[in-house]
Amino acid sequence: MKKCLALAGLLTLLPPAYAEVLRWGTLTVTVTPRPEGSTEEARAVVKNGNHTVLTVSGWNVAAELQPLRPGGLPELVLTTFSGGAHCCSVYYAFTQDAGRVENLAVIDGGNYGLRFVDLSGDGTKELLLASDRLAYYDWPYAVSPALLTVLAWDGVQLADRTRAYAYVPAQEAARNLRDLLAGLSKDADLTNLKARLGGYYANMVLAGQGAQAEEVLRTQVFAKSPALRDWFRLHRPGLIDATYAPAEGRVRVAGSTTYPLKEPGQP
Repeated sequence: MKKCLALAGLLTLLPPAYAEVLRWGTLTVTVTPRPEGSTEEARAVVKNGNHTVLTVSGWNVAAELQPLRPGGLPELVLTTFSGGAHCCSVYYAFTQDAGRVENLAVIDGGNYGLRFVDLSGDGTKELLLASDRLAYYDWPYAVSPALLTVLAWDGVQLADRTRAYAYVPAQEAARNLRDLLAGLSKDADLTNLKARLGGYYANMVLAGQGAQAEEVLRTQVFAKSPALRDWFRLHRPGLIDATYAPAEGRVRVAGSTTYPLKEPGQP
């Protein structure tokens, strides 16, 4: 579910360093990729003339402009990827709307990353995140369900607005339910059925429709599979727990000019 971060012609390739340059108002954003075969990191440098405003480094770095709050310039989003399987994207969003560059959010994109989509139709973008909080829950990673959540500007910060766009997790729940019912009719592997049940129920909880989901499970699933009924009774608390703060729990704001942030205990 990762989004291509190509800049639709906004980036200019500059030989021989192969750096990409993006104009952000009066500022320049220069992204230098990691040299092939090198241990050096890729780096994005934001400058006001010769003055360095901030830097972001990582195994891979990409830059794009996205309107995350109304008015002013679109926000600058710098994305880093750590490399390796199942890991890990981090998004650094910055704004100039206050007259200076400020960090709007540092977002843990996890394994899935995120998408910028104008769900409200107002010209600003909502952030569609897929959480892997149910990865390896009681099944292998390959069949783990995703929990869909939405972040959006609330006037002060990027906040969890999943309930305002309840159809987003509800649609993911419907996909899981469809696969669950089809699997039941084919006597599919119980592990896969558990994963689809977990994805259906947790996404319905995120959509504010947990009670409806339990009725559907009772009438359409458990009557056909006592094993899934017993499994759900045992794991219902864990599935609900996975739905707490899956969006805002991955966001923080930082007042730094160098990223990634140093964690406590790091040199």
